[in-house]
Amino acid sequence: MGGHGRYLLLLLFITVLIKFSYPLPYDVHWLGGPTTIERDVPSPKKQTVDIYCYRGTSKNVFAIWQTVKFNIKIKTNEFSQYIGESPVDVYKEYSEDSYGWSSVVNPFQKKPQKSVSINLFTPTCMAINTRERHTIELQVLRVDLWRIMLMAAGLVLIFSSRALCGNPVFFYLCGIFVGVFASFMVLVYYISKLLPRKTLTYGILIGGWTVGVYLFQQVWENIRTLVLTYQTYMFWYTMIISFVSFVVCYRIGPPRNQRSKNLVMWTLQCVGVLMIFFSSEYQEASAAVIIASLVAKYFPQSLINRISGYWRRKFPPKQKLLSSEEYYEQGARETKMALENLRKYCSSPDCAQWKIMLKLNDSKRFASFVEGNSHLSDDEVLDYESYAFSLERARKPTHMANSTRNMEISDDDDDDTDYDDD
Repeated sequence: MGGHGRYLLLLLFITVLIKFSYPLPYDVHWLGGPTTIERDVPSPKKQTVDIYCYRGTSKNVFAIWQTVKFNIKIKTNEFSQYIGESPVDVYKEYSEDSYGWSSVVNPFQKKPQKSVSINLFTPTCMAINTRERHTIELQVLRVDLWRIMLMAAGLVLIFSSRALCGNPVFFYLCGIFVGVFASFMVLVYYISKLLPRKTLTYGILIGGWTVGVYLFQQVWENIRTLVLTYQTYMFWYTMIISFVSFVVCYRIGPPRNQRSKNLVMWTLQCVGVLMIFFSSEYQEASAAVIIASLVAKYFPQSLINRISGYWRRKFPPKQKLLSSEEYYEQGARETKMALENLRKYCSSPDCAQWKIMLKLNDSKRFASFVEGNSHLSDDEVLDYESYAFSLERARKPTHMANSTRNMEISDDDDDDTDYDDD
């Protein structure tokens, strides 16, 4: 055992010695937050490669709308970009590209991007090969407004799908969008008919999928260049196709069959679910939002009423009794409101005023009430005040008699007490 232990220590010592004697051919810069690094033109004497790595973050609720990007600020596009999950993978790709192996493996390499969105929770590394002065920036957006807007739009589609499926304005807008998009697809199809099929097929068979990806990128770049170059023509083309699509949708009309509306509603809900799912890199949280929204959408109202009824029976609310002042104020307020509603009804065309006046003994009083005067006469007000005063007066002597009687009893008790003492 002693010899085996010495052998392990010697092996470890040799490993450490080799590591320090022959350092790594790359320098790793770990970036944990928003960082900006400026790099000048690399000197010919420098033999190491600068690799910039993002450590990743833990999954928490605050990361649901977070975005992390690698931004490269450079004046030209004369640079190569290498991205991997570890510094070893990045350096391997960099070495293959430097020795010319990448041209054999993938002759149609994807063009480098100046802004690269990286995974939020896994480590990601990147290296740049250029002779130009550049700046590397790790941009951390704690709250990405685009992600919030995408999730909000998905929630709106889920909860408003039933109302939107029968909305004519929404139907026309979707019809115009589909018409313009379909016209572009048809245009691309007829342009592809002009390409030599056999040559293209042989090229794909010989070069594999890389040739297909390359051709697709070239076609996309050509379309993008055409759109940017002929903006006026593309604008009028879009306007004409939009008008034609609107005419066709107007001729067909919005869906009236309930099954057609259901298909549109389910399609909108599927689109909303996809928007919510891809609005965040924290897929567990986005899936939880989807489940919660669907449960809230399709939770039966009868079950909600049962739960609320059971809750009220189990925990009944405490009844609050009104005081005399509150009872009087509420009665006066409700009476005034009822009289105003009655006056409005009598003034409206729905009320047959002449028939009502024929049935009344005092039609002038009814007309006066409708015009805004009081519904009580002066005599009735006087009688009511006299009656209330008499009730108050009748109630007051009773209390005074009881108090006087109590005082007399107290005096008698005092007299008896004095007599006993004598």
